[in-house]
Amino acid sequence: MLKIGSKKYSFPLFVENDLSLVLMPCIFSNVLIERGTIFKVIENENINGVVNSQLVEKDVDDNTIRVILNRLETFLEWIEDYSQESKYVSLSTHHNLPGTIINDVLIKERGRGEKSIHQHLMALNAYYNYLAYSGFTTTKNLYIKPDNKEQARTNTKSRNPVKYLTPELRSILYRNTSSIRDELLLKTGGEIGCRSGENLGFLVSDFNYQGKNYPGMLSLFKIMEASPDQIEFEYFLQGKFTKSHRYSGGKSRTLYIHRDLLSRFKDYYEKERPKTEANTFFVNDSSSNSKTAIAKSRASRVFTAIRKIALEQQEKGLLPEEGQQLEPAHTHHILRHSFGTDKFYEYSEQNNICVDDVTPTSQPYLTVAALLGHSANDNSAPKTTSGYIRSCHIKLRYM
Repeated sequence: MLKIGSKKYSFPLFVENDLSLVLMPCIFSNVLIERGTIFKVIENENINGVVNSQLVEKDVDDNTIRVILNRLETFLEWIEDYSQESKYVSLSTHHNLPGTIINDVLIKERGRGEKSIHQHLMALNAYYNYLAYSGFTTTKNLYIKPDNKEQARTNTKSRNPVKYLTPELRSILYRNTSSIRDELLLKTGGEIGCRSGENLGFLVSDFNYQGKNYPGMLSLFKIMEASPDQIEFEYFLQGKFTKSHRYSGGKSRTLYIHRDLLSRFKDYYEKERPKTEANTFFVNDSSSNSKTAIAKSRASRVFTAIRKIALEQQEKGLLPEEGQQLEPAHTHHILRHSFGTDKFYEYSEQNNICVDDVTPTSQPYLTVAALLGHSANDNSAPKTTSGYIRSCHIKLRYM
């Protein structure tokens, strides 16, 4: 499932991996952008003590619209991911899901904190209220159960992990995967800085982007075989697979894949990837019977499963005590941040700049921003820079 900014209609489109529209979210997106309003349930008690509910339209600002669409995207990604393991849940039936989704999934399964939960509540209430107003479904009462409020607060307190994983700890995570595909889904984060959803941007065949042809993975394998002394290979990641800014497409960038990692990509294609017509390189395994592209959140789910295994090993004393310790609140995104930290430190060394002296206009920051697809001249640049400086100090503790 992808969210693609539509230049023609000026609102985000929600599409499946074959680019077919997920209709109801698209209609909601259009109305939300065009009107700048959502529907809220208002209850009124009449003179006889009878409480009546009605949907009332309320204005919302641009920031609220952005949050609603981002949280709706997260929700639809979960639906797509979960549907692979359930015959009762799918994108085509998501409008009829029970209201327990907030409690059972976001709080218990995903470990979301209070801020995230309240944003999801706002977004999903806005979405389902619109569907109810339009006659697609009945009104849902989405709320946090009283016995789950404390869990949400606990989740919030635990979400302050060290934002760096050493190469040794990353290697432990890679080794605990049960398939080449899952190993690669972690390595693309820790070794080339990909977000979870960006794994959908690896394509089997060559492709054209803005009039220029780029090699797909099969072509890169041939280039590798023909160039035995080449260490690094370039892959062009299209903006439609990266994180979008507001309602536009994401930022395209070049990924630099080490020969060892590219060889592992080749192992997956030759030894494990099921035969399928899908052009997406990473696909669901044969046991799912779908053999279609993986869900956008698949890498995050793999990380969550491997984190549990590694934490159990750590608790039993099976991992080196002198190295960095894994934390329960570590997420897949920290693999990407760790890659960025390593490069930030490396380029600072190469340019003879102390990491504490790096600024948003320094070459180390600008280079890392390009590698990760960050905008180097937006308001978040100083904050991002200071984040890498802190992570470099953590890195130095374990060197």
